[in-house]
Amino acid sequence: MPVVKLTLSDAYYEKLSAMAKTKNKSIQDFIRDTIYEENTIFTPEEAVKRAHDGRFSDGHNFSLPDVYGDDWTIKRGIAGVFGKKFFNYVVDNDVDIEFVSMDKYERRAMYRLKEASRNG
Repeated sequence: MPVVKLTLSDAYYEKLSAMAKTKNKSIQDFIRDTIYEENTIFTPEEAVKRAHDGRFSDGHNFSLPDVYGDDWTIKRGIAGVFGKKFFNYVVDNDVDIEFVSMDKYERRAMYRLKEASRNG
């Protein structure tokens, strides 16, 4: 995968960072989405919405690929970046999802709906 580097002044970096933050995106995702006008389903907000669709209300653990099912089409490296972003989102926001552990291969984070969301 090609890497593109961009040099910005401190002021432009702060402005770009703020613009990305208002869209709740990384700078990389913000630039990609802005330039190519692409919207992706692979956002923490979309993953939370899908996790709460009723499939996991029985208390079973799930991973991000479980949440997306057949829609899980992202490649391994990018999936790791998205996984870290989702983990941070779950930890930093009250979304009634909790991290449980890593799977048996230590490659995928496992989550479950918090008790409050299962009973509410």
